[in-house]
Amino acid sequence: MTPTTTDSVTPLSTSEQQRKAKRATAVAAFGTLIEYYDFSVYGYVAATLAVVFFPSDDPMIGLLNTLLVFGSAFAVRPLGALCFGWLGDRVGRRASLMASIGLMSVAAALTGMLPGYAQIGVAAPILLVVFRMLQGFSSGGEIGGAVSYIREWAEPHRRPLYISLVPSLGVLGKGAAAGIAALSASFLPSEAMEAWGWRIPFLLAVPLGILCLYMRLSIEDSPEYTASKADNTTTTRPFKLLLAHHRAPLAKVVVIAVVQNTGVYLGTVFVAVYFSNILGFSKGQAATIVLLAVVAAAMFIPAAGLLGCRVGAKKLLTISYIVYAVVTIPSFLLMGQHSVTLAVIGLVIGMVPYALCSAGTLTMLPEMFPVQVRHTGVAFGHSVGAVLGGGLSPFVATWLIDVTGNNLAPAYILTGSGILGIAIVLGAVRNTTTDAHLYR
Repeated sequence: MTPTTTDSVTPLSTSEQQRKAKRATAVAAFGTLIEYYDFSVYGYVAATLAVVFFPSDDPMIGLLNTLLVFGSAFAVRPLGALCFGWLGDRVGRRASLMASIGLMSVAAALTGMLPGYAQIGVAAPILLVVFRMLQGFSSGGEIGGAVSYIREWAEPHRRPLYISLVPSLGVLGKGAAAGIAALSASFLPSEAMEAWGWRIPFLLAVPLGILCLYMRLSIEDSPEYTASKADNTTTTRPFKLLLAHHRAPLAKVVVIAVVQNTGVYLGTVFVAVYFSNILGFSKGQAATIVLLAVVAAAMFIPAAGLLGCRVGAKKLLTISYIVYAVVTIPSFLLMGQHSVTLAVIGLVIGMVPYALCSAGTLTMLPEMFPVQVRHTGVAFGHSVGAVLGGGLSPFVATWLIDVTGNNLAPAYILTGSGILGIAIVLGAVRNTTTDAHLYR
C-alpha cells in the first residue's frame, strides 16, 4: 500500500465542499430514517406478533418469544458490520450505504407478506426469525457507514451537529413506525390487527426503500475516502488490520456502544411493549405516547449536536451519562402513574439523556479510527455493543419484571448503564480530533 500521487483527486472549493457536505449529510441521514423505520416496526407491533406467530395460553410467554426473535436480529449485526464494513472500506461508502438499505427493505417486505402460525404452523416463526436476522444483518452496516461518510465530508467543528442528524432522523424513523402502529391499532379492532393490520407497517418498506435507493444513487464518495483510494492506501482486509493495530479503540467503542444501545432500545422500542403489556395502557395509547416522545427526542438530538460543537464529544458523553443516572428512575415513576399525560412527560424527560448520548456517541466513534478501517471499526464495534446493549436489554428487562414484580427494572438497567458510561469515558477515552478546536 505504497502511497502514490493524489493529483487525480481535484480539491473542492470551500463553498462547494460545504454544499456537498450538507447534501451528503441529508442523504445519509434520511436513509438512516428509512432503515430504522424498517428495523423498528417489529418492536412496535411485538404484542400483536406474539399472538400471530407464538400463540400461547400465557401471554407473557408469547411476548418473551417475540422479544427473543427481536433480539435475534442483533446476533447477526456484527456479521453484517464486517460485510458492509469491508464493502465501505474496500469499494466505497456509497456502495455500502446502497446495499444496506436495499437488503433491509427486502427483508421488511418479506416479513409483511409472511403467513402466520395458523396458516403454516411452525414454519411461520422460523421464517420470521430468518427475515428478522436479515434485517439485523443489514442494520449492522448502516450506522457505521452513515457516520463515517458524514464525518469525512463535514468540517471538524461542524461534525457533532452534522452527525447528530443521523440519530435524529433515525429516531424519526422509529417515530414513523410508532405512528403507523398507533394508527393501525387505533382504527382497527384487535381481530383485524391480528389478521392483516400488522402487515401494513412492514409493506410500506417497499416504496420507502425505492425512494432511498434513488437518493443514494445521486451521491458520491467522500473526499477523504477518494483520496485514500487514489493513494492506494485502502486495504483489502480492513478487519484484519483493525485487530492488528486498533484493538484498544475498538474495545472502547464496544463499551460506549453498549451504553448507547441500551438507552436506544429500552427507551424507544421496548417502552411500547412496557406501556401496553406491563403498565396496562392500550396498544394505541402506548404507540401514541412513544410517538410523542421520540418526536421530542428528534428535536433534542440536533440541539445536543450543537452543544457538542461547543464542548466536544467527550464532555457531551459525560453529561449524558450523568443525566441518565439522575433522571431515569424519576421518569419511570412518572410513567407508572396510569396517566397518559404523565407517561408522556416521563418518557420525554427520559429522552434528554438519550439525545445527549446519541449525539456524543456517534460523533466520537468515527474519530477513533483512520480512514482505511473507519467503516469496519465503527460498524463492528457499534454492532457488538448493540448485541449486548440493545439485543439483550428488552428481554432482560421483561424477564426481571416477570421474576421480581418490580416495574422499575428497566430504569435500574438504564441507571446502571449511565454509571458504567461515566467510568469508561472518564477513565479510558481521550478527547477526539473533533474536540481539538476546543483546546487550541
